[in-house]
This record gives sequence, structure tokens and C-alpha cells, in this order.
Amino acid sequence: MQISYAQDAQDTPAKTEKQLREEALKAREAAELRIEADMQNMTNIAEALSKNLGQIHYLRTLCFGTNDQKWRNYASDMMDVEAANDSARRSQFIRAFNAGYYQEQDRHSQCSASVGVDVAALAENSRNLAAMLGDPFRQR
Repeated sequence: MQISYAQDAQDTPAKTEKQLREEALKAREAAELRIEADMQNMTNIAEALSKNLGQIHYLRTLCFGTNDQKWRNYASDMMDVEAANDSARRSQFIRAFNAGYYQEQDRHSQCSASVGVDVAALAENSRNLAAMLGDPFRQR
């Protein structure tokens, strides 16, 4: 006997607002910890940002379609600034971007609520990295 999804939903008690909030906070914390651990492997801030942009690019195209190139364009603009006339450094950023893209491709195959949580955590991390890149006292 096959039970439809609608029947399953009726049999499952609804979660309270507090439970939903707690689940969301746990998911966000898990995403942030995963991102933080991943950032420890990066050799510099721009490389870390490039990887983040690759991750967000994949997730955005997953939910909005392959024609959405918003984050790839941001990554390209960042590379133009950070690796102007340095093809080796640009290649490093491209490798990081692609690694981020494929990392998320391995984690997510369809747009879902967990994608939204990951995008929010990655976006916050990207904001922090971008602020650090803009610091005039940072080391290159």
C-alpha cells in the first residue's frame, strides 16, 4: 500500500515556531562551522573569497537556472582586481572558484531550504572576506 505525501504530512505533527527556529539555527551553525573549517585550507583571503563565490554561483544556478551568472561575474571582477597581469594568481583563483562550485554540486542536487541556509552562511562569510580584502593594511 502506498501512502501519499499529503497523508504523511497529516500524520506528522506540525512543528512549533520555536522548533523551526531551533532547527534553522542549528543548520546555520553547521553551515558556518563547515565553511570556517574549509577556509583554514585557503592560502589567502582572495582565494577563499573566490572559492566562496564558486559555491554561491553553483547554488544560485541550481535555484535560478544556468543563465544566472551573477556570482561568476563578481568572481571575474574580483580576479581582475586581485590578479591583474598575474596569470598564475588568476589560475589559483579559478581553481578555487571551480573547487567551490564542484564542492556544492556534490552536496546539493536540487534547490531546497538547506540550499538557502548554505547560501546565507556563504554570503555572510563572503561579506567578511570582502571587508578584509578592502582593508588597506592587509598583506597580499
